[in-house]
Amino acid sequence: QTPQKIITPCAGGAETDSQLLETKMVGAYLPRSNYEDGFFDFVAEAKRTPALRAGALEQYGVSLPPDWKEVPVSNAKSGNYCQPRCDEATTEVAFGNPEQGTFQIIIIPTTKLLIAKKNPTLSDVGNSRSILDAISPAITGSVAIEDEDIVRIEDSARDDRLFYEYELVTPYAQTGAHNLAAVCTSMNYLVIATIAANDKQWSKSEMVLRKIIKSFKLINTEKS
Repeated sequence: QTPQKIITPCAGGAETDSQLLETKMVGAYLPRSNYEDGFFDFVAEAKRTPALRAGALEQYGVSLPPDWKEVPVSNAKSGNYCQPRCDEATTEVAFGNPEQGTFQIIIIPTTKLLIAKKNPTLSDVGNSRSILDAISPAITGSVAIEDEDIVRIEDSARDDRLFYEYELVTPYAQTGAHNLAAVCTSMNYLVIATIAANDKQWSKSEMVLRKIIKSFKLINTEKS
């Protein structure tokens, strides 16, 4: 069964969960990474976002360069108003550096992709191409991808969990023409870690951005 196409998280008001937002560069407060030399490890604590607080999502982590900062996420995008029962794509966290690009974690209920099974694996949800067709507007922030936008699709394993990895060049993407994404499942969500950069950012920081997306993983999870 091919998942249906879904829309990107919609933009809304500027209100955020400001009590949890850290405005300093991550190198000033996060621990040094055990995975990438010179990076710092962010791990989403159990009370970090509405989905995590509701116990509807496993914790996750990513390694970031020291001069990146957390980016505010509006309540409309974060799902503060509807979690844990949101039926659209919502943004968990976002980080960025204006010289290099942005990183986001986006979650989509698997029921939105017409999957009735509880706690489905990634293979249960679909193959790498069918899932890309369904989630591409969430990755680009606007448009669905065309065949010519796809640079690479790859299956990979991280801690014995299946991931689909994507590299896209989409000139009309709202987030930036260059997009990297790593996708997995957690409980009843599809989890999308995505990097976006414009041409200038990509030419300067491609290797840094690739390291960030490769470092994303779920924390202390059961195998799937």
